[in-house]
Amino acid sequence: MNREVYFDALTGLPNQQLLTQLIQESIQHSESRQLPLAICSLDIDHFHAINARLGPQVGDALLSAFAQRISHLLFSDDVLARIGGDEFVLLLHHGVEDSFFEKLLASIRQPLIVEGQVIYLTASLGVTSYPSDHAQGDVLLRHANQAMYRAKQRGRDTYHLFDPTHDLLLQVRHEQRQRFMDALKHGELRLFYQPQVDMRSGQVVGVEALIRWQHPERGLLSPGQFLSTIDATPLEVDLGEWVLEHALQQLTQWQNDGIEMPINVNISPTHLLVSNFSQRLAELLARYPSVSPSLLKLEVLESAAMHDVKAALKNMASCQALGVSFAIDDFGTGFSSLTHLRQLPVNLIKIDQSFVRDMLSDQDDMAIVESVIYMANRFKRPMLAEGVETLEHAKALMALGCELAQGYGIARPMPPEAVSEWLTHWTQRHEWRALATLYSLK
Repeated sequence: MNREVYFDALTGLPNQQLLTQLIQESIQHSESRQLPLAICSLDIDHFHAINARLGPQVGDALLSAFAQRISHLLFSDDVLARIGGDEFVLLLHHGVEDSFFEKLLASIRQPLIVEGQVIYLTASLGVTSYPSDHAQGDVLLRHANQAMYRAKQRGRDTYHLFDPTHDLLLQVRHEQRQRFMDALKHGELRLFYQPQVDMRSGQVVGVEALIRWQHPERGLLSPGQFLSTIDATPLEVDLGEWVLEHALQQLTQWQNDGIEMPINVNISPTHLLVSNFSQRLAELLARYPSVSPSLLKLEVLESAAMHDVKAALKNMASCQALGVSFAIDDFGTGFSSLTHLRQLPVNLIKIDQSFVRDMLSDQDDMAIVESVIYMANRFKRPMLAEGVETLEHAKALMALGCELAQGYGIARPMPPEAVSEWLTHWTQRHEWRALATLYSLK
């Protein structure tokens, strides 16, 4: 065997090329003897900084001493390989328990004396086990590396065990996000619009823009079928900007058709807290000069500002300076309702549909709706009830003092081309017009 081909010149350990063969042999050994195999990726923490401080000669001596220390901890049939720089791989043929890796880390922490210098090291370990991670050799090594980087993310000087099930979920999630990026790029997303009305006057006061995905294979998808995939990722910002731009395009189109009413757009917490949010909004508005900023209303979740109230307040104030107003969405579902109501500069409070829908049959939900309406009135904030499905809902809400509403009883979300016809039809909804007339006389 040519040692230069298969062994590391500095440490004498197997190199990357020999390691690949040894992993395959170890897998065969594991299968034939029904024994577990662990692949451990080991990386010295901050080695580049240490090497730069000590110089390459001492660094090389340190790597050799480090390799010897690790070798003394292994069983006779275990393998330690150096695959480059400060990166090592262990093939462990014995039953691997957490105590072994704790012992390994503790040994690494012990000082090394190299050329008269006392040096302290720590390392990050990533471990995967065969056959629970039933993959080929190169994939096993990649999984061990992934786990090692996870250990570094957790603060270094620790180990992380690769979880095949979790990794599969991560792969699926990654593929889903890639597919959503394609949908955004290739024009598969749609905005539907759900009308909002003043029940006392019968006037349509605006619409809420709601995202849909016209999937080429799965048909029209609702937000619940895909939004969780991009939750708390930069894709939320990409989607938010897409929605804002298309809402402004729609406002322009409706103005040309003689329809002028506000569009409410949902803004995710991730998007709201981006530092240049208001600047980007100003740039978008500048591209649509015929649209009054007052026709764009932003809905933020009650919990959106919980993590960084200062940043949220700053962005919201900057947007309001542009003429754009805010609503708190799903009010009553969070933990700091009074705090938000007092601090956040909102122009509308939306009562969550989960309370409105069952308020007629559930005393607790009715109590929550009454409390939200009371708070909104005390803080002199207009309110709108979501989830209004029947005239009975409407009558109960109006009796409590809430006059703005949206819900299936008024209209389901619809594509933009259907809005004009709905507006005409709405004026002929005599039962709702009678409701408006009845309460206007009181």
